[in-house]
Amino acid sequence: MDIVDYLNNLNKDSVSKFISTTSSDILVNQDIEKKVSDTSWMDMIEESIPYLDNIIRNPRRFIVQEENIVPIEKAKVVTEESIRHLAQNTNLIQEVHEDGTVIPLKLLNVYREETVDLYENRFIKSLVDNLYVFVQNKLSESDQKSYAKITSNVTYNATTKLKNGTFKVSLNLESKIDDEVNAKKDGHTIEERIEHIRDVLGAFRNSTFIKSLKESSPVRSPIRKTNVILKEPNFIKALELWEYLEKNNIVPMTSIVKETKENKDLAIKDKYDLAFFIETDALSENKEKEEATFNAAIISKLINDFVFSGNADKKEFKSIINKEFKEASKRKEKIVNNIDNCFKDFVNNFEKKNKKAFSLLK
Repeated sequence: MDIVDYLNNLNKDSVSKFISTTSSDILVNQDIEKKVSDTSWMDMIEESIPYLDNIIRNPRRFIVQEENIVPIEKAKVVTEESIRHLAQNTNLIQEVHEDGTVIPLKLLNVYREETVDLYENRFIKSLVDNLYVFVQNKLSESDQKSYAKITSNVTYNATTKLKNGTFKVSLNLESKIDDEVNAKKDGHTIEERIEHIRDVLGAFRNSTFIKSLKESSPVRSPIRKTNVILKEPNFIKALELWEYLEKNNIVPMTSIVKETKENKDLAIKDKYDLAFFIETDALSENKEKEEATFNAAIISKLINDFVFSGNADKKEFKSIINKEFKEASKRKEKIVNNIDNCFKDFVNNFEKKNKKAFSLLK
């Protein structure tokens, strides 16, 4: 019989009766190791990359103006500031010709240069450097994957008494389960996401903007909340990322928990009790088959002995078998009747003695 058909055709009353007369015990021990890697740092960095890219591609610039008083022969450009300064400082005039031509001794030289060395830009450069170190530290900590490893040991013991004997079972089962958490995002694995972050950071660090600030002094917390940092959307996101990195450099982002659990789960025990029933049922069916096979073997030997020992035909053999079967049945019936009569006599004598005893007591 197919196992599914067998289970569908189980007699529920027989199963319930079996389980009710079964003494069983189960113990489940579990060793659990869980590793939880917080990959939110990847989400935060991936979310911030477009904002940082906007700043690095279009950095803020400032015009630096240097003013130096230099000998007239070294002055390269005469500007309005130079003339205004000379008018205010006549001591720098060497001579004045009759036609009004002024010959200065020294002249104010104004030098203007565009620079990106601003606080806000140095803040971004420091953020990129910190971000690079942060990612390197995360990668050196451990594997970024989360998983659960569960080793279970089940011990089950049961005993039951049936009409044909006592049955006992002792079972030990061990299972090991390794379950890895799927942390894909937009179809990309953790490894692919990390590789992308590293590539982008490498491009940021090699950009002209970041290299131009190589000699600038780094920015440290607390961050000065300038109008640009507080109001410009790209810098607002950069500040969020800075604060996130500071927080998560202190708080561990990966945790490994190991624990051992021991319990006696009744739901599991019921299933093992059912399995015990199936085992005993299978043994009973097998015993019936063995008895049928044994009986068939006896009859086969009887027939073979009779056939090969004489010249009896089939009709005579059937006649002898029927006669012997009837005689045997009569003997069995007589024995059973004798047993019944003996039992009845015993009961009658017992009742008579009880009545006599009660009459004496009265």
